[in-house]
Amino acid sequence: MSIILAKMSDSNNVFQLIGVTFLFLFVLVITYVTTKLIGGIKAGTLTESNFKVIDTYKVTQNKYMQIIKIGSKYFVIAVCKDTIQLITELQEEDIVLKEKSSKTNISFQEILKTIKKQNEKVENTGDKVTDLSMSRETSETSDENNHQ
Repeated sequence: MSIILAKMSDSNNVFQLIGVTFLFLFVLVITYVTTKLIGGIKAGTLTESNFKVIDTYKVTQNKYMQIIKIGSKYFVIAVCKDTIQLITELQEEDIVLKEKSSKTNISFQEILKTIKKQNEKVENTGDKVTDLSMSRETSETSDENNHQ
């Protein structure tokens, strides 16, 4: 009789484990979908907004100066912990917009190739390449060679 009860308790434990696993996966899926939905809504409202922060300068720990664009006008505001104050309005000619640096996106495959080459070099020569800039230069050189 005790053998039958022991087998039943083992099967109950397995069913409980499967049930908890499915419940956990269900919660993960619901969380993922909710996050994507809210993120999409927020991204839509940010791109369609008339308010844009052009530049931010940190004065002290909780105090910033920002250049913002509202519609077609530019303003300088002071943002503190509890207050926001208008400092002045700027003319469009007074603002120098800097282009964001366009870093070349290196694919994960290129990074792996670079590491593989470094490992082969270490195996062949016994030298270690510890400078990350060397690996970037190697990948940039390979990118240039691939484009030519």
